[in-house]
Amino acid sequence: MSRHAIFIPIDNYVQSPDNNFNWNFGGSIIEADRTLFMLHTFPGTGEREWLFTGLTGTPVQGNVFEFGIAVPYIDDDVMERTYTLEDGLSFSHMHSIPILPGAVSFVYADSAELTIRLDPINGTVQGDYKATFRTHRLMPGGTFKLKRTDQ
Repeated sequence: MSRHAIFIPIDNYVQSPDNNFNWNFGGSIIEADRTLFMLHTFPGTGEREWLFTGLTGTPVQGNVFEFGIAVPYIDDDVMERTYTLEDGLSFSHMHSIPILPGAVSFVYADSAELTIRLDPINGTVQGDYKATFRTHRLMPGGTFKLKRTDQ
């Protein structure tokens, strides 16, 4: 069983104005309202992973729509590679359930691919991704270009 952290940046969260995270389902491109790029360390084990998140909406308004991506931390060297679920990529989707205030649905992708260029020292990442969520009948594709949130 794998574990992953879920982070929802708060409504008044300040982020770099240059951050961009988008997705589409074969039509219009949707831009995330808020983004997150950070190195997360799991308490107890010290295991680390890079997190990339883009979302629209808020829990209070009951309209959250989020994609969360995680890859294992390797070292502080520039990393250019393609990940799939088989080699450590985690890709999730979360959205509010309108008829149940405060409730969300959370699922992991059935298949996904992410190509990134990550520079840990300069705190930047660029990525292209695609995923399939059979239970939600979603096949998003998109890009992101982010500066680290935790620096």
